[in-house]
Amino acid sequence: MTVQTPCQSSTLDDWLCYLEGVHPSTIEMGLERVKRVAEQTQLLDTSSKIILIGGTNGKGTTARCLESLLLAQGYSVGTYASPHLIRYNERVRIDGQELDDQDHIDAFHMLEQGRGATQLTYFEYGTLGALAIFKRYAVDYVLLEVGLGGRFDATNIVTPYASVITTIDLDHKEYLGDTRELVGYDKAGIFRANTPAVVGDLNIPHTVTDYGTEIDADLVLANKDFSHMLSDNGFKWQYLDYDYEFATPAIPMQNVSTALTLLAKLNLLPTQDVISQCLSDLTVEGRFQQLSESPRVYTDVAHNPESARYLRQKIAQLRTQGFKIHALIAMLADKDKASVIKEVSDVVDIWSCASLQGPRAEQAENLQTMIRLQTKAPCAIHSSVQTALDDILAKQPNDTALVIFGSFFTVADAIQYWQK
Repeated sequence: MTVQTPCQSSTLDDWLCYLEGVHPSTIEMGLERVKRVAEQTQLLDTSSKIILIGGTNGKGTTARCLESLLLAQGYSVGTYASPHLIRYNERVRIDGQELDDQDHIDAFHMLEQGRGATQLTYFEYGTLGALAIFKRYAVDYVLLEVGLGGRFDATNIVTPYASVITTIDLDHKEYLGDTRELVGYDKAGIFRANTPAVVGDLNIPHTVTDYGTEIDADLVLANKDFSHMLSDNGFKWQYLDYDYEFATPAIPMQNVSTALTLLAKLNLLPTQDVISQCLSDLTVEGRFQQLSESPRVYTDVAHNPESARYLRQKIAQLRTQGFKIHALIAMLADKDKASVIKEVSDVVDIWSCASLQGPRAEQAENLQTMIRLQTKAPCAIHSSVQTALDDILAKQPNDTALVIFGSFFTVADAIQYWQK
C-alpha cells in the first residue's frame, strides 16, 4: 500500500503517523543513513555548541538542570529529549518552552524534501527535526539527549562541545549487551578527542575510561575528580576549588552534581546563589511527580533496575512519614521486569498490576506472577492503568500512598487520568 506523504499544511498528527510507518524498523542502529541526510540538508553546519547527554538513567533530569542553569545566565538553549509523555512537542524545547506544531511540521517537510531515497526511522526523523529547529533559532547551546546507547545512536552524528554520561546500568540488552562493561563501552562512543567528557556514574566500568584514554578525551570522573555527599542541610558538591552546599533538590543529587561539574569544566557555572535558586525551582515531569495530596499519589518512569533503586529510596522516605505503600505497576514486555520488582518489593505493602496497550505491552497477569514469586503482599490485576485507578482511588485510605510506575507509557496514562 502506498503511503501518502504529508505536506506543510498537514497536521502534526498526520506527519507523526507517516513517520511511524515510513521505515520498516522501529530501530536501526548505525550512523551512515542519518548522517548522509544531515549533510544533504546542512544540519551539521551550526554555530550552536552541542552537549551530548548519554546514560541509562538521569538524562532528562541532567538536561533540565543544565537548561535551567544556562537560561539563568541569559543564554539561549535548545533541548531535545525522548520519549515524550503526552505530546510530541515535549521532545523539543527552546528556552524551556515547547514549540508550535508548525515548527515541527516545517522541519519534517524539509527533511522529506532533502532525504532523497534514504530511509529514516521515527527517532532519526525526530533527531534531525530537532537539529533543524535549533539551527533555525540559532540557539547558543543545544542539549541533545542520546536515545539508545551512544556509539550508533542518531544523535552521535554531531561534533559535541562536551559529552556527558549520567549513569550506566543494564537496559536494552538486546542492543547494548548484558554487562555494564559492554553498555559502558557503547555509551562512551559519544566521547571525542580533546573534548570534555564528564561521567557521573559512581562505579564507572573500565571500558569507559579505557576508551576515553585511548582517544584522548578530556575525562572528568565522579568519585575521582568530583563528588557529592549528604550533609546536615542537604548535600555538598565538590570539584576542584568548588565546595558548595545546597538544599536537597527534587531531582537526584547525582545528576545535579554531574551537571554542575560539566558547567564548571566549561567555565559556565553561575554563582552559588543562582544555582540554589534554580535547584529550588527544579522539577521534572514523571520523576517521582506528585499528582495528588489527598489521596497521596506519585508517579515515576522507573523501568529498569537502577531507576527502581532510586525509586525505592523515595518510597522508603514515604514510609518514614507513616505511609503504607500501594504500588501500581505497568511495564513493557522487553524490560527486566523481575529485577525492577525485586528492587522495590520490600518497601511495598500492596500491589496492583495493569496491562499496557500496544505490541510491546506486558500483561498484568504476567506481572502478578512475578510479584508472587518475590513477596506475599496482596496483588490485584487490572486491564489498564485507568481501570486500576478507578478501583484503587475509590477505596484508598488516608494512611496509604499510591506509587504508579514502570514505564513512560504508565506515567502518561496516570497524568492523563488526572488531567481528566
